[in-house]
Amino acid sequence: MRRVLTAAVLLPALWMLIKWAPPWVFCAVAGVAIARSTWECYTLLERNSARPFKVLGVLASLAVMASFARVGPSFSAALPLLALTVTAMCASQWLRDSPSHMLESSMSTLFPAVFVGVSMSYAVALRTFPDELGEDLLMVLFLCVIATDTAAYYVGSAWGRHRLAPRVSPNKTWEGAVGGVVASVGAALLGHVWFYRHLSWLDAVVLGVLLGLAAIAGDLAESVVKRATGAKDASSLLPGHGGLLDRADSMLFAGPVLYYYYLLFLAGS
Repeated sequence: MRRVLTAAVLLPALWMLIKWAPPWVFCAVAGVAIARSTWECYTLLERNSARPFKVLGVLASLAVMASFARVGPSFSAALPLLALTVTAMCASQWLRDSPSHMLESSMSTLFPAVFVGVSMSYAVALRTFPDELGEDLLMVLFLCVIATDTAAYYVGSAWGRHRLAPRVSPNKTWEGAVGGVVASVGAALLGHVWFYRHLSWLDAVVLGVLLGLAAIAGDLAESVVKRATGAKDASSLLPGHGGLLDRADSMLFAGPVLYYYYLLFLAGS
């Protein structure tokens, strides 16, 4: 019931943020979410004795988001990642005591900036599409991801018998995954009927499947990090829900999937 209540509160809030608020407000909220989620990922890695340069990584993630938001002078998202790599490698040579620790610090600094910072920035890239297009795409994204998470949990709890990834997340089941994907398709079709009429029925079904699978994959990817570091949650920021990264993990791969699906198959229609 808690997940249903969360979705009932979250969806209207997202609708107001996306449809009514100016784009800069959405970008500001996204920036806070990206910074916090990236920081939580660094904190997880530190549980495994990693020593990343966290502040550098968070700043690079925000710079990547700014490049996706096209704020100010245009620059490629590769630039802050390159700068982060060079800076982390140079700093590690001064602040770490052995080549293995230097390499570990550099790699653990780069990973969250890519895994979280780049991935979550695609939501900002979607918001920059002109007119109502970016708003509609974002609402389809959130509808599908929330529907996947909610249905996968309840279907898996009620009928789950076959574990999906027992070494990573023992409670997730194939039955729950199928339920989540079916719910995602239903959410995409709802989006077509409700507000995104230019999205065809076929594209809604395909996107529902792809976004459902991407949401599950993102959830499992974060579970790999938590399992490897011995953590149950990314943080205790949200009582009963874990950290912000625990709530945003399903968005990690779904945002890029929707962005490139639009560019490849919908942009010319």
